[in-house]
Order: sequence, then structure tokens, then C-alpha cells
Amino acid sequence: MTVYTPPRIAIIEDDHDLLQSTLEYLHIAGYIAWGVGNGDAFYKQLLINPVDVVMIDIGLPGEDGFSIARHLRSIPHLAIIIVSARDTLEDRLAGLNAGADRYLVKPVNLDELIANINAMVRRKDMVVDPAIEATLIQFEDGLCWRLSGQHWTLTSPSGAVLPLTAREYRLLQMLIAVQGQTISKFDIADDIIGRRIINRNERLDVLLARLRKKANATLNEPLPIKTAHMHGYAFTAPAIIQ
Repeated sequence: MTVYTPPRIAIIEDDHDLLQSTLEYLHIAGYIAWGVGNGDAFYKQLLINPVDVVMIDIGLPGEDGFSIARHLRSIPHLAIIIVSARDTLEDRLAGLNAGADRYLVKPVNLDELIANINAMVRRKDMVVDPAIEATLIQFEDGLCWRLSGQHWTLTSPSGAVLPLTAREYRLLQMLIAVQGQTISKFDIADDIIGRRIINRNERLDVLLARLRKKANATLNEPLPIKTAHMHGYAFTAPAIIQ
């Protein structure tokens, strides 16, 4: 029987009261969590207290949250959440491009925060899977789709290159990251379109329809994205994020 172990969480937040209230809530909910007020303190603490999830504010003294996220994204299986009062599209995209898995806007409902943590950890756990090894072998043989975060492109196994917008890239990033698993339309739309947008699911459908049309025209083959009726989407071919 597999014993469930709650993820270990670190918080980088310079608002002392907010930091303490969030830590208290996480401890009551059964999580192991610690917090600091800046990047230097975080790096020192991380050496002795490794974690699975890092929550980062953007406006920190010293190194800002975007820079910290960029440094952390190379750590395998580490989930990164940016939590900020800054709600512009530019900030959201900057956070996601820096390596964040989620971008949440303050004030964050703490039950919603825990739901996001658990969802991300489940997805990260999927990466630790023998299927990934097979995918990497296919990648080395040139049989994988390749999503480039540096160039915002999707390359087909035949070598054709599809340029992507920021939202198209994020959509494919989310789908490819879970290696064939279906992601709910609601989760994707909340992340890409914004949970405050009333018709976000319809906007997501339009985004995907345009992406499929562009792929057919540019790649001369359909995208391997499967629609699970009334549920969500899955990227069904071997793929890797570079």
C-alpha cells in the first residue's frame, strides 16, 4: 500500500503577517512548510530543508521573484507557484516564462491555494514515470514533438516548425508536461484565459481551433491533441519540453 506523503512547501514572502498566516494554515492542513522573506534566506534554508513546492512573491527585497523562478526551474520535479498582487497579462506571462507552473493573484483563497498545490504535485509525480524514459529515447531518435520555451515553437517529428503565441505555448506546455494525461478544460482555461473571465471556456475552444488550423497549414499534419468530450484535452503523442 502506498502511503501518501504531503508535499513539502517553502514560501518566499516579505509581508511577515501574510507569511505567518499562510504557514499557519498549511501546518493546520497537515503540510510541512517553512517561509522566509527574501531570496538569500531561501537559498540557505533550501540546502538543509529541501521542498517539493515553492511559493514566490514577485516584489521581494534583493532578488525578485521572476529571477528566483528562473533559477529554480532547472530543479527536476520542483513545482513553482508565483503569488502576486500584480495582475497584468505581461506579469502573468513573465511569471510563466520564468518557469512558474501557476500564477495566482493576491488575495488568494487558501483552500484554492491548497487545491493548486495538490494538482501540481500530482502532475509532477506523473513525470517520475517509466514512460518518460521511453519518450526520451524517442526524442533522441527524432520521433518526438519538441516544444521550445526559448523560441516559442513546436517542432513536429518530421522537423516542421510551428511558431506559437504566448497562450498557444502555455496550452501546449500544460498538455505536454503531463505526458498524455487529460487536463480539464476548466483548469486550462483558468490558467491561460483567467478565472475571472466569464466565457473563458469558449475562448479556450477558439484558441485551440485556431491553433489546430494553423498547425494543419504550417506542419501539413494535425496536432495530436485529443478532446475528451465534456472534460478536457490531452496531447497524445511522445513530446518533450526543451
